[in-house]
Amino acid sequence: MKKIKSSLLALILTISVSFSVCAVEPKIKRIKYEGNQRISKETIFAYLDVIEGEEATNAKIDSSIKHLFETGFFSDVRISEEGGDLIVRVTENPLINKIGFDGNRKIEESELLQEISMRANSVFSPYKLQADLNRITSLYQKTGRYSAYIEPKLIKLDQNRVNLVYEINEGREAVIRKINFAGNKNFSDSDLSQAIASKEYRFYRFFSNADVYDPDKLEYDKEMLRRFYMNRGYADFKITSTTAELSLNRDGFLITFVIHEGDDYNFGTFNISSQIKGFDGDVLKKLVTIKEGHRFNKENIDESVDTITNYLGEHGYPFVEIDPRITTNPQEKIATVDFIIRESYKVYIRKINIKNNTRTLDKVIRREMRILEGDPYNITKVQRSKQRIDNLSYFSKLEFKNKKTDENDKMDIDVEVEETSTGSINFAGGYNTETGILGQITLSENNFLGKGQQVQLATTLAQKERGATFSFTEPFFMDKELAAGVDIFSNNRDFKSTSSFRSKNVGFALRMGYDITEHLSHGLRYSLKRERVSDVEKDASIYIKEQEGTHVVSLFGHTLAYDKLDNRADPTEGHLLKLEQDIAGLGWRKKKYSKYFSNRGTAVFFYPIYKRDVIFKAIGRAGHILRYGNSDEINLNDRFFIGPDYIRGFDMAGIGPRDKKTKDALGGDTYYTATTELIFPVGLPNEVGLKASVFHDIGSMYGLDNKSFKYSNIYNTKSLRASAGMSLIWKSTLGTITISYAAPYMKKPFDDQKRFNIDFGTNF
Repeated sequence: MKKIKSSLLALILTISVSFSVCAVEPKIKRIKYEGNQRISKETIFAYLDVIEGEEATNAKIDSSIKHLFETGFFSDVRISEEGGDLIVRVTENPLINKIGFDGNRKIEESELLQEISMRANSVFSPYKLQADLNRITSLYQKTGRYSAYIEPKLIKLDQNRVNLVYEINEGREAVIRKINFAGNKNFSDSDLSQAIASKEYRFYRFFSNADVYDPDKLEYDKEMLRRFYMNRGYADFKITSTTAELSLNRDGFLITFVIHEGDDYNFGTFNISSQIKGFDGDVLKKLVTIKEGHRFNKENIDESVDTITNYLGEHGYPFVEIDPRITTNPQEKIATVDFIIRESYKVYIRKINIKNNTRTLDKVIRREMRILEGDPYNITKVQRSKQRIDNLSYFSKLEFKNKKTDENDKMDIDVEVEETSTGSINFAGGYNTETGILGQITLSENNFLGKGQQVQLATTLAQKERGATFSFTEPFFMDKELAAGVDIFSNNRDFKSTSSFRSKNVGFALRMGYDITEHLSHGLRYSLKRERVSDVEKDASIYIKEQEGTHVVSLFGHTLAYDKLDNRADPTEGHLLKLEQDIAGLGWRKKKYSKYFSNRGTAVFFYPIYKRDVIFKAIGRAGHILRYGNSDEINLNDRFFIGPDYIRGFDMAGIGPRDKKTKDALGGDTYYTATTELIFPVGLPNEVGLKASVFHDIGSMYGLDNKSFKYSNIYNTKSLRASAGMSLIWKSTLGTITISYAAPYMKKPFDDQKRFNIDFGTNF
């Protein structure tokens, strides 16, 4: 029995050893490659986990297949062992010959190409294709087109090449059909709808995307709701949930905000804890705008944080962390605020980076900077730099971003811009029964060749006036802060409806300007022009007949301006003071050369009464001209003629001295006007861009310095003229359109009136 057991054990061990020997993987003698055309054997070998002379285990073969697939070069990979050889069979992905898009009308092809990873002459990959489809779909969803469908088509070519075409059905925009609010007790749905950026679909929003659903905009809406409540005392306000439900046909959303209002609070005490040496709480408390006992307002807290931040930034600490901690007491309805200011280093500017300026040269932006590399950080100079760049109107988006560096006392500033159209075509038009239709077309480019140069061609085509002016300005002449320019002009004006003559001016002007201080500028100019009075009617005033003929005007002048407006293109706050003076005929002795001094002053004032929505505007103007030397008179073309630009409700040359017999306007030597205007919303959503204004204009023009005049034959009164009216101002995508109606209520029987006026403009 023992012998039998021993024999069986020996047999089992023998069989096990035999099987173990059979299970050992053979060593690879050679590696063969099949199916590769563009991809070299060496490249394939680099991704294999098996080499000649080693055993080809299943694990090594599986990992090799995985690595080869991950390259994206192959659509199929198979590896097998045959007779001691390792056979690697691959099917290469085709090479993309061309990529195209069909059906895209709302998104440009260049923008779509930026979203995809595959390019012409790259290897086609099904995995990359799926990722690119997702990115294109996401891009369309960001524009509100949630029903967009993209189908890729491969067009096979010879030599294993393909054309890849994305066939796009863009679908319709998924607009916001309804916005609901739940939990609001103290404010109506209408109040909250006005507070957020998203709006329900309305037909008049064709120039806006406010009614197009955007998840990012929804996050902004939540912040706007939070500000709305916290600026009105509700310190415990919370948004419980926000949902956006897409309709079955995927063309509209139902948005619901569920909110918790909480109680309203008043401010309690506030404290400041500062870790910055030399800036303790007592110094900074004066900068805080909140007042104990007043209604809680988060805006006051933010203003205080901004004021303290700016103050510390001016003293070289730009990276301060100010944490306003709010503690509420529901029983007493009091909210206390603790401003905690954490320590920071004094920082210097290491580098200023200009980004995304695809057209505008770097130096055009840098020369507007009021802070340079190596300077200590100063928030005031940074904000002024931003304002100056913004005043160029070259960019639709401008951001200054502070970036920390690996050195604690140094920082970088990234100036990120987004280019916008700087060319424009502007139209101005008006109509009344006496002057008929008039219009002006101005073609301008304010950033010529990206160098900041200004080129303008203005033409006037009207029943009473025709003319053209060409202007060129180099704002940094010879790379210095010196603006230089030239104007060439020709103007024909028909005054027959008011003064029985036509005038023509032809000439040129040279000018230069420079900044004295940050806001004070000075300009010099010289012009030479030939003025002609012609086509004088037989029954015209004798004083006009005496002026018939040609005069030459050689004019030196200067302008001194103090500009504190917050934005030159669309000011809402600040003031502008300007003085213009000219002297004509200096150095000329011939009688036909005009000789006079001319003085003109302008003061403009803007003040926001309610946020930036209700704006008070005031303008004052005055001018005086007088002859000198051996000159007997001031020529007709050199006198002042004022009209609806200064006092609405009156025609050009509608007020001032006139011949009693012929009623011809003779111009004046002295004028002064004042305008007050209140600009306000009309109740429509802000994105419509429609505002209104009520205005009051008042002023006078008088005086004639001429030895030949018999003043008993002339109306020459200092009486005031005044008008009141209203305007509609529409800032549309076509430009700003203003429709005004003015009713003169202080006037003279011999004045010419013009009650209705239209101005409009467009950009290209």
